[in-house]
Amino acid sequence: MSRETDVECQQSHGSASSQSHGSSTSSQSQGGFLQSHGLSSQTQDSSQSQGTSSSSTSTVPSSSQSSHSSSGTLSSLDTVSTQELYSIPEDQEPEEPVPAPWARLWALQDGFSNLECVNDNYWFGRDKSCEYCFDEPLLKRTDKYRTYSKKHFRIFREMGPKNSYIAYIEDHSGNGTFVNRELVGKGRRLPLNNNSEIALSVWSNKVVPVVR
Repeated sequence: MSRETDVECQQSHGSASSQSHGSSTSSQSQGGFLQSHGLSSQTQDSSQSQGTSSSSTSTVPSSSQSSHSSSGTLSSLDTVSTQELYSIPEDQEPEEPVPAPWARLWALQDGFSNLECVNDNYWFGRDKSCEYCFDEPLLKRTDKYRTYSKKHFRIFREMGPKNSYIAYIEDHSGNGTFVNRELVGKGRRLPLNNNSEIALSVWSNKVVPVVR
């Protein structure tokens, strides 16, 4: 009787122990599932967080892209056609006014040329230093050329009364200078009027009239 009782006690104890062990195993297994489920949840949250960050990064333009866009705008301004740009003229010095001539001489023979008197004094003759030189090749071939002096005469102007200029002709030749058929005479002067005719060596050798 005692032996059966012992067996039953052992069986009862084993059953209790088995149930206790099974409950522990189930609890551990359930705990393991919860831990694994929790890790999966954390991984999913991290993945969602990374996706959100990536989406935010792709939405906001980078500073390099913004700089490139700004650079493109500047480039479009730099490539404006130069035809649309107007050059600024440089300051130019004003030209000096050309003085008006106070007398004009018109040639009456070949080899002589017209002259506008701007300066106050002009020498006429064969000398190279004369302002009006008798050096034309056509004139040199004439018979009268040798009768012309190196400094034959001069025309000049001087201030007269009432602050007005008077034009003169002065003879320096050896063969004479004539104004309107009148001999001036070496070392003498005569006033020149409008349309006065000047002749050299002989009164009929008219070369230039004076227009004032």
